[in-house]
Amino acid sequence: MVDFFTGLQLLQTGETDPGQMIARIQELDRSEVIDRVLVGYSSTWPHNHATAPFALAASPKFSPILAHRPGVMSPVAAARYFATLDVLARGRLAINVVVGGSDKDLRRESDDLPKSERYRRAVEYLDVVRRTWTETAPFDHYGEYYTAEAVKIQTKPVQGQVPIFMGGESADAVDFGARHADLYMLWGEPFAGTKERIDRVTAAAEGYGRDMRFSLSLRLFVGDTDDDAWAQARAVEQQIAEAAGTNKFLRSSSTDTSIGRERALALTAEELHDDCFWTGLTKLLGGFANSQALVGTEERILNTLGTYRDLGIGAFLVTTGAEAGWDPALEGFLARAKKELA
Repeated sequence: MVDFFTGLQLLQTGETDPGQMIARIQELDRSEVIDRVLVGYSSTWPHNHATAPFALAASPKFSPILAHRPGVMSPVAAARYFATLDVLARGRLAINVVVGGSDKDLRRESDDLPKSERYRRAVEYLDVVRRTWTETAPFDHYGEYYTAEAVKIQTKPVQGQVPIFMGGESADAVDFGARHADLYMLWGEPFAGTKERIDRVTAAAEGYGRDMRFSLSLRLFVGDTDDDAWAQARAVEQQIAEAAGTNKFLRSSSTDTSIGRERALALTAEELHDDCFWTGLTKLLGGFANSQALVGTEERILNTLGTYRDLGIGAFLVTTGAEAGWDPALEGFLARAKKELA
């Protein structure tokens, strides 16, 4: 069984009326193929701790992957917040733990911890979060970054623990994921690089006696013919190129020194990989996550997704267009893909 996720900025820049946000949620509710929706995090965006509960209250179906940064609140407060939200969501919640690659964005929220220490703090953070969810008796914690006494919460997550999703390419990220991730989120890469990353994370997880599931993030440009698909991709490429120097589209900052970004940019030395893996947008957007794309007919892209599935990918985070968002036009193809990749 293959799952499909997508991404959504619930409340967009400048919006002061939630009506459009409700319309986006209702549009996603009509989808029969999207299993979860990633609600991202940035220090400048509307806070997802407000928008996600609103979306959950507005929909009996909406299932968020709520991005969360260790460091913006204490681990016990986070455990209590997510446990409560999971109960209100009737068990539909998952958390995407994002350690952060941009020093500038973290400092905006008063987090000046050096990048070399962020994963070490994140390990301790989730150690406390998971223990808070599972312990039946009060406990004390005295760690390198956090101290907490007589920890106990009265409301536990519906399934005992909220699923943790995360990604990252550095050795520290892989170790963190191997310890705590229930699903490891990979940026799009050609087959060889994807297999290498799956093997690396799987081996690390086995070292902790854990199994690992994987997702892969891709923009899709699907056409009746290859020429049609490429016309869509090139139109988006031109749209993004014409917006250079503005903040119209999300892109990686030059201050983002993540290994994942460097690895994505290295792929842009060649625009096309394997059969239909395209890096044109990755180059324009400075290595931004989820800028890697598949371009082609349904058959071509379906074959490519099947190869990724055979490598060990169990979920795909799919978007399209210049905004990297959901488009109902993908519904028919994804319904076919879900059936044929099962």
